[in-house]
Amino acid sequence: MDHKERYMRAVHMEVPDMVPVDGTNLDPIHAKRILGESPMSILHIQSQADRPGFDMNYVAKHNQRLVNEACIKLGFDALMVNDWNMYPQDYRPKFIDNHTFIDHLGRVFKVKPDVKTTYWIDGVVKSPEDLDRLNIPDPEEISLDILEDTVAMAGGEYPVCCWCHSVVTGPFEMRGGIDKLVLDLYRRPDFARRLIDSVFKFQLGLLRRIIDVGVDLIVEGDDLADSKGPMFSPKLLREYFFPYIKRMVEECKSHNIPVMKHSDGNLYPILEDLISLGIDGLHPIEPSVMDLAKVKVTYGDRIFLRGNVDCAYILPYGSEKQVRCDVRRCVDAAAENGGFILSDSNSLHSNVKTENIVVMVDEARRYGKYTTCGRIVKN
Repeated sequence: MDHKERYMRAVHMEVPDMVPVDGTNLDPIHAKRILGESPMSILHIQSQADRPGFDMNYVAKHNQRLVNEACIKLGFDALMVNDWNMYPQDYRPKFIDNHTFIDHLGRVFKVKPDVKTTYWIDGVVKSPEDLDRLNIPDPEEISLDILEDTVAMAGGEYPVCCWCHSVVTGPFEMRGGIDKLVLDLYRRPDFARRLIDSVFKFQLGLLRRIIDVGVDLIVEGDDLADSKGPMFSPKLLREYFFPYIKRMVEECKSHNIPVMKHSDGNLYPILEDLISLGIDGLHPIEPSVMDLAKVKVTYGDRIFLRGNVDCAYILPYGSEKQVRCDVRRCVDAAAENGGFILSDSNSLHSNVKTENIVVMVDEARRYGKYTTCGRIVKN
């Protein structure tokens, strides 16, 4: 059974030959450690952004190639692309000082040179007038080079999974914070709705182009919860956000493409809502606040599950034995009768030990073999 058949059997709630394994948004630093070739970091972007001819898509293509090659070398069963790494043609971030820039959606980021990354700090949409002035790109202007390159590299042997965000993270980051957007939903609902509509129009158009390129799984990637529960009340989610997510899911289903919902945090209060939107799978079932075995028993006949090897402590700091034990925990909890993909509990971020990723894959291959009746062979 090749990688694609193994992975897609799990997506379609069937039993493959062994538990598929992959990783979420592998940080390019791991590609450097695995391949010996350096990615382009934010420091490169910071130093080059003002030079004639600079294009963020060149940086994205370089890093995506390294990540894809590293995923294949690690033995993953799928390749993954993220729409947040897709930019307008000839795009360069707008730096407003040496360490702060505005992106193409009006989100403000700060460069953190010591760890070669960025973090979101604000948004430029402070008023309805700011939204009028904001020139959100036409989805047709967005380069899909990284997706096209990944599909070519997959060569039909690997499924291609593409993250496509919806209408939660973008609007609150453009607005400058969840608190501001929540207040708008109560005090200025027309303004809030217009902002959400603007982001939806962009994301839906981009999703349609992504589907046209050819992908095997769409990951709707906006976080909805933290450790305490949903970040918006269920009432607000149902009124302002879920209808848009449902329309994006329906767009995928009209092309026979399955959809996996990603969200960290405690999703128990809204999990039935999410399933009613038509999603096919869920990631990551955050281990500190959700029980993978419980979710499998309660919902495993309706959605496939992907996760949830602990990337908060075990993968960054754990020993080989701890990683192997956590892989077995996940397999024991959710693999029986298929419909399960072993992965991380959020992402393979820069603090994760590269050697622990190798161990995660190795243990999945050792421990995650199925019998013909859908049970795991205990080794």
